[in-house]
Amino acid sequence: MENKNIRVFLSRPNPFTKEQQYFLEKLKILLKKIGVETITLQAKDYSPYESLTVLNEMIKRSYGMVILAFGHTYIETGVLKKGAVKQDNFFESEEKILSGKWITSSFCQIEGAMAISNNIPILIIKQENLKSDGILKDDENFVSVSGFSIDSTNKIDDFFEKILSKEICQWKKKLEKKFNKIEGKII
Repeated sequence: MENKNIRVFLSRPNPFTKEQQYFLEKLKILLKKIGVETITLQAKDYSPYESLTVLNEMIKRSYGMVILAFGHTYIETGVLKKGAVKQDNFFESEEKILSGKWITSSFCQIEGAMAISNNIPILIIKQENLKSDGILKDDENFVSVSGFSIDSTNKIDDFFEKILSKEICQWKKKLEKKFNKIEGKII
């Protein structure tokens, strides 16, 4: 039997710190080690007219997705739904203080929604103090890991060793099931 890597789409903002770059490279090495090949639409390839079509085609050709939700925008002090009045018929309708929170790239949300529409297994890895909304909310249909720190490479190494490796194994089982079903192999 041919030893074939399983192709997954890696959704992530472009790393802008050396710690984010370290995390990204370490993740790619770990995935490759377990037989997972990642593809990503590069920033240079984004076009306001063609990006969504290209993204959708890339995701359709993938067996799974990893969303690496790095902080992209930092909110020192802010307010969500400023002036909102609580209404019982709406979810989380009241005003909320947002301080010391990160927001990831909107493309993590867009690409994640495309993965859902293509029914592929999703692994979400969230930086600590990240505002979790949309695709980033915990859901039993995804394998989701929260709270990694990018303060130092030592903290990143600890996260990989103590937490991420176990969660990746759980996600990989779902990924292999999808891969084997599509490839027509015996499960």
